[in-house]
Amino acid sequence: MPYIELRGNSIRVKWWSGEYKLDAGGNPTKKKRYDFASGPEPGVTFQDESEAYTYGLDRESDVRNKRNRRKAVDSMNMAVYIDRWFKGTDLRANSNKTNASRLNAVIKLYWAQAYIWTVAFTGARPPGEMFGLQRGFSSPYWPASEPDGELREEAEQRYKAMHAMRVQYQTYVADKRHVLAAPKYDSWRTLVIPPFLHEIHEALLASHDKPWTFLSVTAKPLLVTSFDRGYWYAIRDGAERRDSGPRYARWVRPAMPAVSEMAGQDIYRLRHWHKAKPDEPGDIPRVAVEARMGHELPGVEGVYSEVTVAMEERIGEYLQRVWEKEVLGAGLWTPPSPMPLPDHLRNATPSLFSGLPVLECG
Repeated sequence: MPYIELRGNSIRVKWWSGEYKLDAGGNPTKKKRYDFASGPEPGVTFQDESEAYTYGLDRESDVRNKRNRRKAVDSMNMAVYIDRWFKGTDLRANSNKTNASRLNAVIKLYWAQAYIWTVAFTGARPPGEMFGLQRGFSSPYWPASEPDGELREEAEQRYKAMHAMRVQYQTYVADKRHVLAAPKYDSWRTLVIPPFLHEIHEALLASHDKPWTFLSVTAKPLLVTSFDRGYWYAIRDGAERRDSGPRYARWVRPAMPAVSEMAGQDIYRLRHWHKAKPDEPGDIPRVAVEARMGHELPGVEGVYSEVTVAMEERIGEYLQRVWEKEVLGAGLWTPPSPMPLPDHLRNATPSLFSGLPVLECG
């Protein structure tokens, strides 16, 4: 039977999920795993204990009749999930050896660094624009998912031969609530992205059903994390291997070498790097580079210059070559071979947008 917890002015109901907690090795124990809710839907609280109790009864009915979708998988570290999934596969010995190598050397590292490569190869501003990137504005969905009909029609024609993401919002905390707001300087823009980054985003979004493109390791919005301490410092300065165990069961990670070129640097330095890269070949017009960074050219040049499709195609092609030559060619990182994840990890129709209120300024 469900039971009610009163926390100040809030009401929470808990019910047995039908599953048992796992030990550090991923094996079931005798301790029951409970799900809980503070309201019938996100952002809505229960009106009274009766409503909460009825909600719990309905969830238990779902469990008994196998209609429930487990919440716990959403809060599981991807590396842990991969290990448990791999243990359940039935492959030949050689296949197991090969796939285990790929998982450890590529997939887990890939999961941790998708955010970093996006900053470096789009120049999107961290943290606001990166935290605020929603599924519906990411290249696997956009521009078909664009809410503005006129913009959608224009973008579908312009970017039909390219991959692009839309910088529509940033997100931050205002008056103790999470909100969406216009990008800095009202710099709404579309960013053509190289094919390798589009593939990374495809795999990333296929691994969860949340509206945000980038999540914490426990599938929460990055806005609730201390990103520098929890992620950036370990990636920048290096970190020792951390195995699963009673203390770190959900926080395993491989050893990560320090990036000496970034010693002591803020993650924003990657945006500066991105600004410099298109300047190197000498044939990418300044107006296209500045527009990509969310800047406006001053004076007559800014009034009469225009970013053309050919300029955007050139940027996408050049960034792909930078990836292949300066990253892959230098042995810094190897992208994963396509490996579909189990279907039950995501909904058939995931949420495209967060539904957060938009902060109007003016």
